[in-house]
Amino acid sequence: MFDQAVRSPLRFFLAAAVLAAMLCLFPARVDAPEQAQVIAAEQTASPAADRPVGADLSERTSADGFLHRTLYYAPCGHSVQRREKLPAQLTGLSRAALESALPGVMPGAAVTGFSADEVDVALSTDIPCPLHWVLRGGEDGMLHILQNRDGESLETVRKTDVDMQRLGGEERAAFLEGKIFDDVQALEGYLESLSS
Repeated sequence: MFDQAVRSPLRFFLAAAVLAAMLCLFPARVDAPEQAQVIAAEQTASPAADRPVGADLSERTSADGFLHRTLYYAPCGHSVQRREKLPAQLTGLSRAALESALPGVMPGAAVTGFSADEVDVALSTDIPCPLHWVLRGGEDGMLHILQNRDGESLETVRKTDVDMQRLGGEERAAFLEGKIFDDVQALEGYLESLSS
């Protein structure tokens, strides 16, 4: 009987201790009814509430943001990636505003990624990458050797002594567009064959 009399209050204190521990681990917030309604209204008015899970929540590009450009060189199939400071004309813009402003800053570029800190764009160009050499007819009627030195435009590296008028009609037409060579040795060998 004594045993049962001790167990009953012991169970009560043990249950009270477990309940107190649970309340400490999971604190409850008790607000006035008006405050509870204000808090509920703020939570449902959150701008993130109507966006899908995992959506990019950045609204506008940062003044300290970066532009990550991928240049695709169509003639050779190579690409180069560049990371640079975001141009001033593209800062403070939403994705939609940035996409409409981009053609004025970088014609032909397309947005492939967007966040406040970094904008990814892709751009295709019709010149080969800097690893190649181009043999093309110049305005002076002679063949010129060109190379892409800045990654974005071809410039004459050297003028040759090969007159375009000496070439056949098909060859001359090919050199108006430009003939691409993978290395300088192949180019020099081709020029020697034209000279002989």
